[in-house]
Amino acid sequence: MKKLINKDFLNYNYLSNVNTSPNGQLFTFVKAKANYDDNKYDHQLYVSDGLSHRLVMNLKESPYHIWYNDTSILRSNVNDNKTKVEIIDINTKEVLKTTEIPFPVSSLKKISDSQFIVSASLQPDFFDDDFSEHDYDLHEVIETIPFYSNGGTFTRGKTNQIFIYDLETGDFEQISSFDEIVSNYRFVKKENIIYFTSIPNTGITTFYDSVYIYDLNTGQRKDVYTEKEYSIADLIPLNNKLYVFASTLKEHGINQNNDFYLLEDGDLKQVAEFSLSAWNSIGSDVRLGGGTSRRIHHNKFYFVGTYHKTNRLYVFDGETVEIVIEPEGSIDHWEFYKDTILAVHLDSTRLQELAFINEANQIELISNFNHSNLENYYVAKPEYIEFENDGQKLDGWILFPKDYEEGNTYPAILDIHGGPKTIYSDVFYHEMQVWANDGYFVFFANPRGGDVYGNDFADIRGKYGTIDYDDLMAFTDLVLSKYPIDPSRVGVTGGSYGGFMTNWIVSHTNRFAAAATQRSISNWISFYGTSDIGYYFASDQTDANPYEKHEQMWEQSPLKHAQNIETPLLFIHAEQDYRCPVEQAMQLYTIVKEKGVETRFIWFKNENHDLSRTGSPKNRLTRLEEIQNWMNKHIK
Repeated sequence: MKKLINKDFLNYNYLSNVNTSPNGQLFTFVKAKANYDDNKYDHQLYVSDGLSHRLVMNLKESPYHIWYNDTSILRSNVNDNKTKVEIIDINTKEVLKTTEIPFPVSSLKKISDSQFIVSASLQPDFFDDDFSEHDYDLHEVIETIPFYSNGGTFTRGKTNQIFIYDLETGDFEQISSFDEIVSNYRFVKKENIIYFTSIPNTGITTFYDSVYIYDLNTGQRKDVYTEKEYSIADLIPLNNKLYVFASTLKEHGINQNNDFYLLEDGDLKQVAEFSLSAWNSIGSDVRLGGGTSRRIHHNKFYFVGTYHKTNRLYVFDGETVEIVIEPEGSIDHWEFYKDTILAVHLDSTRLQELAFINEANQIELISNFNHSNLENYYVAKPEYIEFENDGQKLDGWILFPKDYEEGNTYPAILDIHGGPKTIYSDVFYHEMQVWANDGYFVFFANPRGGDVYGNDFADIRGKYGTIDYDDLMAFTDLVLSKYPIDPSRVGVTGGSYGGFMTNWIVSHTNRFAAAATQRSISNWISFYGTSDIGYYFASDQTDANPYEKHEQMWEQSPLKHAQNIETPLLFIHAEQDYRCPVEQAMQLYTIVKEKGVETRFIWFKNENHDLSRTGSPKNRLTRLEEIQNWMNKHIK
């Protein structure tokens, strides 16, 4: 079998944005692929009847599109603070209409052939005659928190707004206000109304929403719920009633899962407890692009969640929540197509493909875009390991090295997920498969803090570096006792929360021979004031703050314990990572270097927190090679 190597990800096809036509007879999807020479990703739009898939057009770098009618699609592209909109016939590929919206649009929702709901993030003075952004080349004016967002973009006072836009006349009407920030909206066609949620624009982004209704017939807006006691994740109009998917965030902090409430007479009444993950929390590095994970279909609300080690598709009917499907692997995106569940599906030994999934959880593949990319290559099938620590049931996996032979011992790498409220599963992970192909055992687990068993399991506020660290060390002990691994040749790596935990591990034990810390947290106190989420995430997760519980926050910071580090430590960080700012790596690197411990810092320019997943092809390849070379040097 051939050996899978780092650069093979350049050949992978990434599927996303599945959308069914209005008459339900066709669906579109986007296929993307790395373009190494131009250092970007090319996107192609396909149309399908479930049997054959036909290329419609190249979308270049902008994959956004929606159906306009049964034979044409609407695509948009933002450039120079304006949005170019085209309506394109999917059969002739003719551009039927071109227009321009005079502001950068985030999304469009069709109301009629001419009317659309559009959302946009704009500065309050955007529509002023003298508005200009040229001064930002020289300086930034900061008056809000957050003041920038991951990816290197200053917020500049922008707030999310919604408009009604007329495609024929070019007229637009703002139905929200710059005194508020819109978070969710739902169009109810039967009643010709829009429900939307917003929070006050105070200059400090908060979490508790109000609900409003906008009547498209009268142009009138009115309050529906203004108590601001719930963080509302979704609005669910069913059978002439409005339900909300929401949480108080009181019992488990900002990561608390949602329950279902009926909004009636200005009050919220819980109708169904859920309290589990309502997202696909399964991590992987072989995805690119988005898609809707929640849909209202036949007066029922369908949504993807994560439980234990798999995805589930749930349905809420206004009274109860039930599981529709729970297949093996990951439901990356999904849609109804002819009353069948159509999904972009990712498996343990297979890359993304389109699939139909029935209620018996049977998976019928209907595409073959990636088969040749792994054919005749060694792909390690993850071996599941159930274990227990401190009375808590936990899950882990291990990949066997290529050319494994009994009687030999091997090096190994422990990989730690981010979040911490994400999870690992047994789905295909390119970087781990490369390590297995290079002769390593690779092991990974879901310690407490992840999106596995609900609120209690995920809630590690104030406990960072305690129970989660114990879970990972117990898993490491188990793996080393069960598999032929040389304990002197074990490495550890992880990104984001996994980077924090890598920093914590090497500052609390010398059992690992090498480590690679990626997009990490090292100092909760400086993170509080420099991350785009720091002012609320740091205090929530550490159950402390810099001004009242300074020592408690500092105690949970790897930087406090940095003098203990003796493990060779590689730093991977991106300059425009404003989620875990690069100063987090700078501080720890400086101490490690000053101590004389072997270290290396790879500082990526023009990249952000998502480097390992959506970074430019050249930088993604460099990152993979740096980690592999570091591990090969110290433990192989």
